[in-house]
Amino acid sequence: MKHAPLLLCSVLALLASACGGEAEKPAPIVTPKPEVDPALAESEAAEGQALASCGPVTAEGYCGVRLGMTPEAASAAFPVELESYEALPDAEPDPARCYELFAVAPVTGISFLVEGQGVRRIDFLSGTGRLADGLGVGSTAAEIRARFGAAITETPNVFEPEITDFGVAQGAAKFVFEMEGDVVRSWRVGLAPAIDYPAHCG
Repeated sequence: MKHAPLLLCSVLALLASACGGEAEKPAPIVTPKPEVDPALAESEAAEGQALASCGPVTAEGYCGVRLGMTPEAASAAFPVELESYEALPDAEPDPARCYELFAVAPVTGISFLVEGQGVRRIDFLSGTGRLADGLGVGSTAAEIRARFGAAITETPNVFEPEITDFGVAQGAAKFVFEMEGDVVRSWRVGLAPAIDYPAHCG
């Protein structure tokens, strides 16, 4: 058994070599890209083409429609027909009432809130209407904060506490970005008090 200690040393040496070897590198983390609904992508592309002549959204309005403009002037200025779906009785409607004008197809994500015979607010549910720096639907909270910083006021949504509204005053007007998680799901520009209505005219 003279060779037993030598054999034991050899085994221990092999084990030490194995333990001291390089550890396997972990597989890289690959974040899958979010799936894009082809129908939604096609719809937004058609909307973008219909509004190709429009510039960016500003604190004054969008695509020829200025905040405070009459609904008749807004309908004439906007490049796509605007419709109201309110059911009016036979009686003369209240001129100060609140209602909305919706852009018809292929535009599906833009509406204009009218109150007191003037456009008071513009809502964006699609990615077409954006600020000059590209902010809009799909932008992240970090991007909004980088652009507006301390000017942002954060408040929970009245009806959906999991949604946070990022408000940014712009003179007499205001931008409000509805944040779902960390991303803008919709946003709007308008004048008080309509800009802060939680349910449009509701």
